[in-house]
Amino acid sequence: MMINTGRASLAVLLALSPLSAAANVRVAPVTAGAVRPVVMPVGSAAASMRLAPLTLSAPDLGGSLRASLVGAPAFTGSPLAAAPSAISAPAPRTAGVAADAPRAGVVAPAEARFQANPALSGVAEEAAAYAADEAPAVAGVAAAPAAPRSLLGRLMGALTGNRSQVGDLFDASRGKGGLSNTGLMPQRPASLPNGSRLDDEPSAPSAEEVPGVRFQTWGIEGERRSGVTFESRRELAADPSSESSVETALRGLIDAEGSRYGVRSADLQTVHVRRFTGHAGQADTFFALFRQVKDGLVVHGTDLAFVIKVLDGKPILVSQDATLFPELDVNTQQVLTDEQIMERIAQRTGATPADLARLEFVEQKIVYSRGRWHAVKLYMADGLPFMIAVNVADGTVFAWDNRTGLEKAEPAAATTAVLKGKAVDAGPILKDSKITEVPLPYLSVKLPNGKTVVTDKNGRFTADASMGLDLSQEVVLTAELAGPYAKIEDQQGKTPSISIRLIPGQEVTVVVNPDSTLSDERLLADINAFHKVNMSLGFLRERKLTTAAMDNYQIPVRTNINDECNAYYTPGRPTLNFFRSSKNCVNSAYDTVAEHENGHYWDDKTGGIKNGGLSEGWGDILSMFRLNNPVIGEHFLKVARGGVDYIRHGENDYQYNQYDEVHDQGQAWGGFAWRLRKMLIAKLGYEQGAAVAEALVLPTMFAKARTIPDAMAQVLVNAMSNEGTILHEKEIRAAAKAHGVTLPAAPGRITQLVRWTLRSLGLE
Repeated sequence: MMINTGRASLAVLLALSPLSAAANVRVAPVTAGAVRPVVMPVGSAAASMRLAPLTLSAPDLGGSLRASLVGAPAFTGSPLAAAPSAISAPAPRTAGVAADAPRAGVVAPAEARFQANPALSGVAEEAAAYAADEAPAVAGVAAAPAAPRSLLGRLMGALTGNRSQVGDLFDASRGKGGLSNTGLMPQRPASLPNGSRLDDEPSAPSAEEVPGVRFQTWGIEGERRSGVTFESRRELAADPSSESSVETALRGLIDAEGSRYGVRSADLQTVHVRRFTGHAGQADTFFALFRQVKDGLVVHGTDLAFVIKVLDGKPILVSQDATLFPELDVNTQQVLTDEQIMERIAQRTGATPADLARLEFVEQKIVYSRGRWHAVKLYMADGLPFMIAVNVADGTVFAWDNRTGLEKAEPAAATTAVLKGKAVDAGPILKDSKITEVPLPYLSVKLPNGKTVVTDKNGRFTADASMGLDLSQEVVLTAELAGPYAKIEDQQGKTPSISIRLIPGQEVTVVVNPDSTLSDERLLADINAFHKVNMSLGFLRERKLTTAAMDNYQIPVRTNINDECNAYYTPGRPTLNFFRSSKNCVNSAYDTVAEHENGHYWDDKTGGIKNGGLSEGWGDILSMFRLNNPVIGEHFLKVARGGVDYIRHGENDYQYNQYDEVHDQGQAWGGFAWRLRKMLIAKLGYEQGAAVAEALVLPTMFAKARTIPDAMAQVLVNAMSNEGTILHEKEIRAAAKAHGVTLPAAPGRITQLVRWTLRSLGLE
């Protein structure tokens, strides 16, 4: 696990195996004014999970793509989740894919660690205190199945801090060759080079540990739910068309009501204030998110979120969500030198000087761990599955698992080139897959004079004399599979390079791998990954759903990793990672898998992964909405299990349970969104229905809801019209109800009548 920019997030594992350690159990302590659930990881190696969900999760943290192999037999044991009901066959895909072609799932990365240093085997006292209390895993040897534990037993194990009760990430039952019964390889645990165990990931303290300001309120009339307070809507003194004006008004509100928030606006860093224009009668919405700072350092686990609707031309505050710590006691002054910090890291981890040279500084922030606040510097090294934090005042060292998807007009006398590559556009690389030519979007091409031009989403770019090129003769340009938003880093060989010959007065088409066949897996996977990740990011940018952090970051996309049955995203220093094929699974660099992992990246970069179940659902939603396909991980398993070879399906009937593992919970959010989209398409037609679904669901990312039911309720808020009524209310409620969630009673047309009456009486 790791800390991302502002929130804790976890490894993004794309897998089908049932995970136990990821089960989330929420205990709701009573606090002044409201209830804030405290989430604690619970699980055991023998906990029964359905034939699918994969997980590596912690409360309010990031996520991974874990499978729900619908239709397969259920494991017996823990009552955390019932076996899913059978699901209808996948809907037809776009052109080139059979209607009955389901798709499949994905597992965790191989163990990566520092090179061990025998000379440092005698570590400091702190390292000894964190010595491994479990026998290390032996490569190629499956762990013996553990006896099933009850929910109470698992709860007590987690609450007492006994990590052995959390167990392996996957169900302990193994098939032949070390595979789990779902056909996936078990996650190999990460460890430090001196053999000491990793720390738990830092997280926001509970109400019992540290007093703070925690509340959640909604300005929608209706029934009270646990942990939610309803209050009157409030009008802001702001320009309803201006993000900066709304931010100024919110900061004024915070300063005016200091007793409620406990902090000044000067103690808050703006993460975003984003305005989204309403679609088809939907009122405009502002999402504002702030994070607490002290002495210039972000306080991890804090946030203050507002949602503002523009109703009758007025900016109305309709919801607030706060986790703040006004009485923050922490020494932020750096006492240790950077050299001393490296010495402490070596003592704690057993790292060699060569290992230390690989470490890169990520950021400095304030975190809560081991019962107190720490001002820390965070470090990580490329390819290592853990992050290191060092208290800059006293040198305490922590380490935790960090593994958690340009068009311009053509000028005169110009030469145009279209760059393409052969790939499998839909689904994974299989013996009977169809190879097609796909564009290479947003790819950087180097000009002879040192300048760079970027292709558009169709792989096209134009060169002219204004670039300093002499187009009276042939010009040779070069490029790699890299651009401003993504770069392929092939783990099995050199990243492909491209040579482009521009012919004066002609449009040229360059195919990077014209002779590729289905046996050329490595290069096909490279092209697949570059195309899919860039198209996914472009889909979000076109809808103004990205952030400056995403638009200005070139994410490394690692392909053909020498491991099997998984894909994952790493927060902190973001990377997307895809595995080569094996006898068990396909190469994971393909459309739905790439979309899902990119969904975790999107979640991380819009304020941090706040809820593991939501993040899993977001990955599925991005895939389903962009590809118009409810199947995630189609044909991932080479040998179907229980008649299923894919990871999850959007057309599921999973009933939401806050105690279920995050991948199970994610089915509720993903299934809700897909069901709502289908109902709106049936009601409005394909184009209008799909557009309305996007406008209602996708901007909810910026609300950073605390739970899946809260996110569904936020869709109701998003659906408010300019008159205050809720558009498509019947469909939204029905989609939530299908997954066991009853949304708060909303005013609907009653609000319209009440507001009309108040206006008539001169009371509004």
